[in-house]
Amino acid sequence: MMAVGGSNIDDSGEWDVVEKSVWNGQSGTFNFEGDGDYLVMVRDTVRCDSFELTITNTTSGEEEFYDSDECTDDGSKPSGYEDDPSGWYDMGSTFWVSSGEHEINATHEIYLVPLWEVVGEELGEAVGGFLQGLGGGMLLCCGGVVTIFGLILGLLVNNEQKVIIQGGMPMGGQMVQGGQIIQGGQMMQTTTMQQPVYQQVAQTPVQPQTTMQQPAEQSVWEQKSPENPF
Repeated sequence: MMAVGGSNIDDSGEWDVVEKSVWNGQSGTFNFEGDGDYLVMVRDTVRCDSFELTITNTTSGEEEFYDSDECTDDGSKPSGYEDDPSGWYDMGSTFWVSSGEHEINATHEIYLVPLWEVVGEELGEAVGGFLQGLGGGMLLCCGGVVTIFGLILGLLVNNEQKVIIQGGMPMGGQMVQGGQIIQGGQMMQTTTMQQPVYQQVAQTPVQPQTTMQQPAEQSVWEQKSPENPF
């Protein structure tokens, strides 16, 4: 869109002189109408310093106003030739020419083109090209902002995922998953050892026991004979 807009602005000076002209010739009569403002166009083979034009009212005999363009330093072109259509020079304009028939005499063939018709069309093309270029610039700017926002969002999401993974790792860089230890990106098989289960036996109070002493056994030789009571 920016390229199209720029092209329209660049081409705003390109228009068909022959198609828009209402009269052409080197001498003759022309019936001016309206405001009498016309562009005076000649081929680009005409030197600016050698061109002359007179417009005379055939009724009053008065010469009408013709505003000639200044020439370049070498006299070969009009000063505003850069804005003229390719192959043509704008040698000046007629202003406030009275309505009616006028006699035209020029040193070279001229083409009279309604001034404000051309200015309006060219101005519209230039403004339209400018607006198209402006719209393309706004789209480009918005696209750049969306792209930058997407990059920032992607970086934030990646950083958040890294923080979650690092927070779930135990110290030492190990992580247990499904009975397996993941350490340094390698998976190691682990064996789960169960500790024995001790059952607690209820304590029963112990009754004190009485110990009966038995007399010591005596051998046959140690036994005393019964004493005589008499």
